[in-house]
Amino acid sequence: MTRKPQAAEARKRTLLSELERALLEAISESPEVHRALWRLQREGYVLHLALDCERDGEAGGASLDEPPPTFRIDARDLQFLRSIGIDPTRKRRARRRS
Repeated sequence: MTRKPQAAEARKRTLLSELERALLEAISESPEVHRALWRLQREGYVLHLALDCERDGEAGGASLDEPPPTFRIDARDLQFLRSIGIDPTRKRRARRRS
């Protein structure tokens, strides 16, 4: 019976790996992110990005009866995001249709 949890864990690792690859590709296309990462490295920092996920309803996950948590960005968060080339206040451009 341990086979099913192992298969689910392997699938989860595969999905997270695909997400990691997509994020790295998106990051590599941004010169602003490259400059920000270079500045962090120059200051002696190493960036670590950890990704994990859980199924809805698993222990520690949010219940469907609970309202979603409030998401707030303070000035320090905004400054950091902008320093790495992410501006959450910028309006999104319309996608081009092929």
